[in-house]
Amino acid sequence: MLAFDLLQAPSLHASLAPTATLLLLHHFLDHDMVRFDISDLRIFVNVVQAGSIALGAERSHRAAASISARIKEMEIEMGTPLLTRARTGVVPTEAGRKLLEHGFRLLNEVQRMNDDLAEYGNRAKSFIKLYCNTVSLYEFLHKPISTYLRRNPSTTLTIEELVNHQIPQAVVDGSADIGVVAEPVDTKGLETIPFALDRYVVISSTDVAPLVGRRFVDFLGFEFVGPGRGSWMHTMLQQHAADEGKPLRYSVQLRSFSMTCELVADGVGIGIVPASAAERMQKRVPLRVTELEDSWAKLPLKLCVRSRDELSRQSRALLDFLANQEHQERPKLRSA
Repeated sequence: MLAFDLLQAPSLHASLAPTATLLLLHHFLDHDMVRFDISDLRIFVNVVQAGSIALGAERSHRAAASISARIKEMEIEMGTPLLTRARTGVVPTEAGRKLLEHGFRLLNEVQRMNDDLAEYGNRAKSFIKLYCNTVSLYEFLHKPISTYLRRNPSTTLTIEELVNHQIPQAVVDGSADIGVVAEPVDTKGLETIPFALDRYVVISSTDVAPLVGRRFVDFLGFEFVGPGRGSWMHTMLQQHAADEGKPLRYSVQLRSFSMTCELVADGVGIGIVPASAAERMQKRVPLRVTELEDSWAKLPLKLCVRSRDELSRQSRALLDFLANQEHQERPKLRSA
């Protein structure tokens, strides 16, 4: 129990030198009641995050049978099930969730130790996990990320696209070091930093008559192209249509903003996309853009972290780099 108490004491934890931290981890992992090593924790985290033994084995670069056997051994050592197994996959039990929580914390501490030692040699690499939504991934992150990685070749960055409302929880749980979310969203008490400001616009083909209206309700008589089912944007538009007491009809649903713009340009229907996507695609296909005046049409994007001070040196450097990007509100687009 000593290791848990120390890890839950932030002031003491923050003051530990890398060597002392490693000894603390060893104390926990080789305790009389629990005999796990770092690779065991990594395997368990991978399986839970993937939602299945098979996919977790792929992430761990191990055979599924050996992964399954090791988790069963862990359950025997713990004296309690860690996973609930079903045909659709696995989910952690209450004990598994507690192990996951501490596993994230310990793995992050090991990474912080590696990052602190990286300056003493050229072999160590830093690993950063960034979770983001569709808008930020395709419209705002690619240029600053490529610039950052060129300047910091020792950094390995994992980027995962996630539904907007799931990103804050992933940061809280430790699955992600940094999240990028669009408002409105429950940030669960995380530290947030403004990142970019976009807005939603209605797009239509230049081959049809110009649309009349500036509010979402004005366009609900048309068939829409996209967004895909289950996406945050789909849920949001469905809710706004329900608030207006009208159905939202689709001719086709898909997640790609680029393909949405191309289909709209071909006259398949109208669409709602971020202005950044419309601006980019207007250089390729003929689109007419109508700006929305609804209050929810503004699309502020924010960076979120549990605590900037708790990030590794490299994660903190990436956060600061993204926060200092000059993202201004998009200029007015061509209306025809």
